[in-house]
Amino acid sequence: MSTGDDLDLSEAYAVETPDDNRDLYARWASTYESGFIARHEYVYHQGVAAVFAEAAGPDDVPVLDVGCGTGLVGVALRALGVDAIDGLDLSPEMLDEARTKVDGDGSPVYGDLHVGDLTAVLDLPDGGVASVVSAGTFTHGHVGPGAFDELYRVARPGALFAIGVNPDHFESHGFAGRFAADVDAGRITDPDFRRVPTYASGEHAGILSVVAMFRTAG
Repeated sequence: MSTGDDLDLSEAYAVETPDDNRDLYARWASTYESGFIARHEYVYHQGVAAVFAEAAGPDDVPVLDVGCGTGLVGVALRALGVDAIDGLDLSPEMLDEARTKVDGDGSPVYGDLHVGDLTAVLDLPDGGVASVVSAGTFTHGHVGPGAFDELYRVARPGALFAIGVNPDHFESHGFAGRFAADVDAGRITDPDFRRVPTYASGEHAGILSVVAMFRTAG
């Protein structure tokens, strides 16, 4: 079994169950940014945050950062002027890292941080979330389009979504069909699909991940 220092993309893609994910990220949390993120020049979080910030209005806060991990998206959002962010992640250890993230003035990047499994029922009330952003969660070995039922439940009418999806995962798991069905059912607006870089260099530098932008029906 790999240690936290040498965990990498292939092991993340190989997980199969929520318990596998919990184990992986418990081992990875303390070295995730200094190891994997730095080594691969991972920039996905910056692109997703920029797409969200461009579309967000004053009523689209607080934003729920789904699969927030160590807090990279939250830090990027704060740098872009989004100042009310909550986080959700399967891993308590990753949330412990996110809890350490602070602004230049020393204020915490995140407000509330929640442990939650997107393949189960979230411990969040109906219609309480103003907007949802996610980078790195909808990918191989992690979460498929079935998670949107629960995200729609916790989102208020008119909530803004900016959801990053691994491009191969997007095709193989039928995300386009899922979104089309949700539009036809009157659950969401027509998505605007953007593409953002995932890595700045290395063998995966050409990967452009999908960012689906839409609002829940309101």
